[in-house]
Amino acid sequence: MNRPVAKVLEIVIYDRTYRVACEEGQHPLLQEAALELDRRMREARSHAEVGPERAAVMVALNAVYEMMEQKVASSWDVGEVKHRIKAVEDQLDRCFFEQINLF
Repeated sequence: MNRPVAKVLEIVIYDRTYRVACEEGQHPLLQEAALELDRRMREARSHAEVGPERAAVMVALNAVYEMMEQKVASSWDVGEVKHRIKAVEDQLDRCFFEQINLF
């Protein structure tokens, strides 16, 4: 089994450089994530007098909360979906039955 080759990417977050190992195809998204993290940390520090560690924790907590919010918003109730499909099928059956009776 071939494992993806790990490359080292240097990212800068709040004026500190970090070297991160990742697959080559992940570089653009990881770089974008680092830029967003830097932006959010600077924003958190501009609103409150906190150190970089506390700002990082606040940003991480907000990011996880947003992720969980998205997960809840995009989750489907399979039972509800099946119920709606059945209702549409029943409606179509009634329409076809009524259509057949017209001729």
